Amino acid sequence: MNDLHELFIHKLAQQYYVEQELVDTLDEMARNTTNDRMSQGFADHRDETRTQVQRLEEVFAALDRPAEARDAAIFEGIEEDRRELEAEIEDDELLNMVYLNAGMMTERVEMTAYEGLTTIAEQLELGDDIQRPLESNYDEEQSAFRELETLETATDINSLWDRLTPS
Repeated sequence: MNDLHELFIHKLAQQYYVEQELVDTLDEMARNTTNDRMSQGFADHRDETRTQVQRLEEVFAALDRPAEARDAAIFEGIEEDRRELEAEIEDDELLNMVYLNAGMMTERVEMTAYEGLTTIAEQLELGDDIQRPLESNYDEEQSAFRELETLETATDINSLWDRLTPS
């Protein structure tokens, strides 16, 4: 990799991989959480993520390149941690906390990835047909993060905090 354009393609391919993987991950978490609000939120974001995948495919097409996916170590780390905890935790409410935290971590990583992609696209003067889809995905990630923040302070989660925190 010798130039900014190739770095952009590399990072775009990583984000494409992340979004593709998240469709299945969000579906799994929506099915496995026992919190109805969280389940609906994961299901809704899964549907948004399918659209985000399509937008990234549009970006590749605008660059006159086939869509390609590249592993993203940071996403794999978050997923590995979630799976390990999922295997060790028997308490449904505690597992809901794991899902909430994994969701928030993933959204933060995605927001940062889209910020970086947008910055590089601006520097390369790639134009609106590249920048707009990236910005739309970023906006949806921000919205999903805010929804998770709201869940973090919801009554049922607060009762879990009370149950788990020593007096």
